[in-house]
Amino acid sequence: MKTYSKETFEHLVLLIRKDDDSDREWLLNNDNRELVEFFDAIEGMENSFKWLLDNNYRQLAAAVDGYNGNDKAKLFLVKSGNRELAAFIDACDGSKTAIAFLIKEDHKGWVMVAKEFFDKEAKKEKKGMWGMLFNLGNPFR
Repeated sequence: MKTYSKETFEHLVLLIRKDDDSDREWLLNNDNRELVEFFDAIEGMENSFKWLLDNNYRQLAAAVDGYNGNDKAKLFLVKSGNRELAAFIDACDGSKTAIAFLIKEDHKGWVMVAKEFFDKEAKKEKKGMWGMLFNLGNPFR
């Protein structure tokens, strides 16, 4: 699997956080289209998932699948020598063991990305909870 610089991971983190065109462009202009497609695939864009498969980024496609709950994808990652992506999936759910593994194996970039996805999901859940409460009606009326 391709190795990414700290700067590349920083732009991916900002893309996840803000979905900003400048970070998207930076990744594309610096030969990291697969990371843009990876992000878009996690966000549910089927064409991006297909792009990863068609362009031989099967390990990133498997990470997307695993992120979405497919345990067979995590097994594929481990068997194919991409343990860092299998750990990344678990780190996205807040697994301390996975985070410790990534740090120990010097995959700090994937830790940063996992934390960003973890935080993004936490925000969605919080918004979802508040939305559900207010859909029941205003309790203060």
